[in-house]
Amino acid sequence: MSEEVIHVLQHYRHDLMNRLQIVQGYLSMGKTEKAEEKLYEVLNFYNEERKLMSLNVPAFMLWILEFNSSFENFRLTYKIHAEYKNVHISDSILLEQCQEIMEFCIKELDPLVLYQVNLELQEVPNRGLMKVDLFINGETSIDGHVKEEMKNEFVNKEIDIDRTIDGLIIGFSVPCQ
Repeated sequence: MSEEVIHVLQHYRHDLMNRLQIVQGYLSMGKTEKAEEKLYEVLNFYNEERKLMSLNVPAFMLWILEFNSSFENFRLTYKIHAEYKNVHISDSILLEQCQEIMEFCIKELDPLVLYQVNLELQEVPNRGLMKVDLFINGETSIDGHVKEEMKNEFVNKEIDIDRTIDGLIIGFSVPCQ
């Protein structure tokens, strides 16, 4: 096994143990409502992961699993609005586009601000496409000039960039079966 995979498995196991210890802690204090709430969160997290695995995108999935330990001031959550769609043909496109977006964000956003990145993948009905949206929440002092620079950098990749009150929305689509 590669060192990268072993590293991911170690972090993965550590994270799972932390989540279960929180549930156990609430149970030991008799706070069953809080324990149920945390257990529900854990189950939802692993259900999203199951849906991610069903997309058949191993390189992209590995990138997602490593995300929070790879970026100092970005934290990722994700939501998959599709099940049993084969996106394997787009694995490298997904990975490359998300990596480029994050490289640009690292370059342009404040390294002292913690940004919440919400990734959503949603099937576009009857089009054979999967829509990918990255919501980067946090103070983004990106002005019109930088937004145009981002659009120019991604002009051939059909990446949409919009600024909102809460941050940025960066989206693109990839083929799926």
